[in-house]
Amino acid sequence: MSLDNNHIHLILSEKELAASELSDAEGGAISLTLDMLDLDAPLPTDLLKDSRIVVIEVDSEVPSSIDRISKIGKKFPNLPIIAAVRNASLPLVRTLLKNGIADVIELPLSYSDLSEVLQQVLAGMKKDVKVETSPAKVISVIKSIGGVGASMIATQAASRYAEMHAADQGGTCLFDLDLQFGSIASYLGVNQPLNLSDLLDAGSRIDGELLQSVASTLPTGLNVIPAPAEIMPMESVNADQIYRIIDIASREYDTIFIDLPGNWTNWSVSLVARSDIVLLVVELTIASLRQAKRQLALLESQGISGNHVQVVVNRVEKKLFRSINLQDAEKAINYPVQHSLHNDYPLVSAAQDQGVLIDEIRRKSKISKDIEIILESIDETLGRTD
Repeated sequence: MSLDNNHIHLILSEKELAASELSDAEGGAISLTLDMLDLDAPLPTDLLKDSRIVVIEVDSEVPSSIDRISKIGKKFPNLPIIAAVRNASLPLVRTLLKNGIADVIELPLSYSDLSEVLQQVLAGMKKDVKVETSPAKVISVIKSIGGVGASMIATQAASRYAEMHAADQGGTCLFDLDLQFGSIASYLGVNQPLNLSDLLDAGSRIDGELLQSVASTLPTGLNVIPAPAEIMPMESVNADQIYRIIDIASREYDTIFIDLPGNWTNWSVSLVARSDIVLLVVELTIASLRQAKRQLALLESQGISGNHVQVVVNRVEKKLFRSINLQDAEKAINYPVQHSLHNDYPLVSAAQDQGVLIDEIRRKSKISKDIEIILESIDETLGRTD
């Protein structure tokens, strides 16, 4: 997409403007409007009324520079904002993402970096203006330890949610971002060759059309983006590309479920921070509860807390005498348990082995009812109840 017919507004302090390397922009493909403003200077909103994209300097040590981002978003909700930052920290990036920025660019600015980021942001914008929709709601599923059934819950919950919201215009999409041990394609019987790696390899060429072509659509209406077929080193993944994929998906769908890997990365922490709801799946074992407490501590240290972080206890035996019960679990993790699922290993195992949903084997099972209760709670938290 060409840059020459797009009004790009650049707002920098005198120091950063002097340090930038934008001489190539003169006579180049980028048409820039430059304004020099201090980080704490009020932002005249009339400067932006004709802008297609705004690039604005942000400094974590100057809170008013972050406040300007929020004010721009409220005044111009459809205006893409690129935050220009020196030595961007994860907490700052997380705060900016929550304020709805389209991307982050490193200071000092260079012509080549600015051109690349602008191309990516423009490519992600709708070419045809349609009915404006709000970004998708994102539900991330994480696990205390491997083997607690987080992927099972993600698949069953996302599939049932797609059925419950079949009338929604955008629909529901499930991403398997467990790059090394992703199993969602197997659980759902998805056999098509395209998967997440095709989106990762697409770079700036990715758009809504490509995303839709990679997604497999199930009879329930759920769209699925499977994990890569080959094991990928976690450090080989371009974090910016992951964010770009989810950003585009948030414009294509109404609801996004993300099944995240057990090992934390900067990009997985950022995605959890951007999520509207986080489901932490645990089971009633000492190892799982101990690690769940550590996971909750990590999330809290990153400013991720509150009732949108919900603990789900899987495989609960409804026995009179148990070594660990739900009350014990709450004490162990020092956090409330919002949801629990009955233990029915034969049913779950049969469904996963056949690549089908639980309801296809046994309708109205206890597990299905438990999942519906979770989804009703999700809708209540998201304000989607009638």
